[in-house]
Amino acid sequence: MKSISILGCGWLGTPLAEHLSSKGYLIKGSTTTPEKLDKLKNLGIQPYLIDRSKAEVKIGDFFDTDLIIINIPPRNTPDDPQFHHKMIQSIVTQIDFTKTKIIFISSTAVYPNLSGEVTESDASHNASSRGGVALLEIEDLIANPATTILRFGGLYGPDRHPGRFLSSKTLGGKTNPINMIHLDDCIGVINSIMEQNIWGERFSVCSPSHPTKEQFYNKACQALGIPTPIFTEEETDYKLVNTDKLTNTIRYDFQH
Repeated sequence: MKSISILGCGWLGTPLAEHLSSKGYLIKGSTTTPEKLDKLKNLGIQPYLIDRSKAEVKIGDFFDTDLIIINIPPRNTPDDPQFHHKMIQSIVTQIDFTKTKIIFISSTAVYPNLSGEVTESDASHNASSRGGVALLEIEDLIANPATTILRFGGLYGPDRHPGRFLSSKTLGGKTNPINMIHLDDCIGVINSIMEQNIWGERFSVCSPSHPTKEQFYNKACQALGIPTPIFTEEETDYKLVNTDKLTNTIRYDFQH
């Protein structure tokens, strides 16, 4: 594997591209923001611009590569609730799966809040959010033996500090387990999947440790010196995302 195309160079995609470029891979990266083209180029990434107003993705030789990492959040429009589905379908038709692998970034939103543990098989078209249902439909569209799907938990890291998420807010569910993953581990898991050639799978991806909501967010706020959330005794629905399939399959030690 020599060349990698990253569809979506945002909060995760850009540092991922930098990391993979530093390891000697030829990186192509897409953005919907014209102002970011020079930034990507200066980072050693071959930049491509996507017109986000069109569901049909046409960006030259972007898909002529060994691996495509699809990292674009679902985006529909009032005029077209199937916009994102059409976009992914447009992408899939341009990929030669006999020579190109795919890593698709999904989310643990595909799991319903069962107030208990969930595993990969619990993903449901009756997930707890409309976004989760839409993501699962996209997963089913793109799933094949050359594709691995990574369902990331809550994302945090540089410029996304969890202390700022809920500071001073009044919340229930203080004993609920949380399912988070740091940017460093997002990159580490993606790197492990591609270098260990693990394809045709769907994995839950979050830290194997699950502190309570109260523990995690209080600690995060205290680290910034800002007010902690106000937790009530109200119980709320939750899910505890089991990552045994991932940790039993890949060789990777979580950093956070």
